[in-house]
Amino acid sequence: MTPERYQKLLHWMEAHPAVRTAVIALNRWLPAVPFVCYPLLLVLLNVQWFRLLQVGLNQAALDFMQLIARAILVPGFVFFGGTVLRAKLNFPRPYEQPGFTPLVEKETHGHSFPSRHALSAAVLAMVWLYFYPAAGAAMVVVAAAICVLRVLAGVHFPRDVLAGAALGFALGYVGMWIF
Repeated sequence: MTPERYQKLLHWMEAHPAVRTAVIALNRWLPAVPFVCYPLLLVLLNVQWFRLLQVGLNQAALDFMQLIARAILVPGFVFFGGTVLRAKLNFPRPYEQPGFTPLVEKETHGHSFPSRHALSAAVLAMVWLYFYPAAGAAMVVVAAAICVLRVLAGVHFPRDVLAGAALGFALGYVGMWIF
């Protein structure tokens, strides 16, 4: 996104204060949704596991415990890999361009590609989809909204969030359904 194109978008948001306020607030708080809901998912999965143990389905409980481990390991490895990748690539952020003023002020330099917010929200959405498809679909919508908000806030290029989301969805799918 060029500074000129973003400035047009920023001027439009300045002319619509409710939109501007919503973008700032949602950019700040919406990324918390996947990270608050993920421990809830793990609690729900452990409750199911304990129920399997209580009714004496030991083999089913063992199989389900492996799924719980996958629900922990897949997001962990994807997040770690994404963090390493963005550190090695060290792409600049949009506001590091001359003439670019973001809606949300940040001090961070580099480490823009892939977006870790998009990556994490997408992989967590895939984990939710595996166990609870309806909740997972809602998490996919949240992940998409996070991607849009990061660009509107001026802290990521579209390529950053698209790559982060694509990696998160793809690796989440492979990790939960293929392995």
